Amino acid sequence: MKYKILKSVAHNFSHSFVSYMNYVDDGHVIDDLLQLARKANGERIKINWIPDTASEQDLTPRVVNSVASYKEWLPKFFENSGASIEVFESSEQIFFLNRTRELR
Repeated sequence: MKYKILKSVAHNFSHSFVSYMNYVDDGHVIDDLLQLARKANGERIKINWIPDTASEQDLTPRVVNSVASYKEWLPKFFENSGASIEVFESSEQIFFLNRTRELR
């Protein structure tokens, strides 16, 4: 396995999760993440992918369902990309809304 592809694999996985293609329970997950970020008032929203531990925040049912689906898909995604998930000790995704910037 070539380790230089890991950054792009993680990048693609993250973008897939926040894309409008991530449509669960009649809604887009990114919309829920934006609402969670607004409610967090500048604090970070963290999703732990590896190891499989619960997130610290209260996530919406739509986000929880999507995270469960993506965690199930994660090893296959890495394998199909030519990487191995075993090389990761931990992986997390952090979302936050900087209240000083205007959303467009």
